[in-house]
Amino acid sequence: MTELICPVCGEVLTLTDRTYKCKSNHCFDMAKEGYVNLLTGSHKPGSETGDNKDMAQCRREFLSEGYFDALVRGIIEFIKEKALPRPVIADICCGEGYYGDRIKNEIDCEMLGFDLSKEMVRLAAKRKNGITYFVGNLSRIPLKDKSVDIALHLFAPFHEKEFSRIIKDDGCILSVVAGENHLFELKELLYDTPYKNDEKPPETAKLTLSQRRKITARVHLKSNKDIMALFKMTPYYYHTRDEDKAKLRNIDSLDITTEFVLFIYTK
Repeated sequence: MTELICPVCGEVLTLTDRTYKCKSNHCFDMAKEGYVNLLTGSHKPGSETGDNKDMAQCRREFLSEGYFDALVRGIIEFIKEKALPRPVIADICCGEGYYGDRIKNEIDCEMLGFDLSKEMVRLAAKRKNGITYFVGNLSRIPLKDKSVDIALHLFAPFHEKEFSRIIKDDGCILSVVAGENHLFELKELLYDTPYKNDEKPPETAKLTLSQRRKITARVHLKSNKDIMALFKMTPYYYHTRDEDKAKLRNIDSLDITTEFVLFIYTK
């Protein structure tokens, strides 16, 4: 069973050997790691888009330490509560596949994951966990209409038109944003006047916000490598002065708050 559609003409893609092909004979070969690149146009296969190789590896190493385990457990708990028989789950902007891998290991489901970054998807596909991975564009997701039971949307742009299109009539979007106290201790080290996050839910006229859940946990970052890896995963990294970044380089460990808000949207 495949939910993939051709990014050129919108026809269903069928996998034969290691090639996805539609009725119009548009073909997309599977990479050796097991994913397929479905980017077209300005984001054509082979172009440098999304996070690079170093950033992808950095994210994998940090998440593998279990620092965001509370969030993973919260997501899995929500999916289990739905009690759906082998649901179709889409991991939107899946990164290097950490969340999808954890979910797939605990829940019997058909899972698909995609990201704009080829390096992220390449790492995700190397997990060899039965998840269908592809490189794709958030604004034109190559998935069939009404094909997804639960779509996971973690820390990424919210594209209401596409999200509404791909989920089933009784499906939902699980969107995660940073809670007001998320990583506040990190910001205290970086800035003279640290601020709290606003916990604002993604705005949409096509979907209805039906639930809100908050997950909070304290974690101990055990090395400077982990501290810097986390910092690089945040938007603060790109908007912080070099002299402020230097404040983190001599810190060997740090206790921080991780806090996430889960917004569940339905049609």
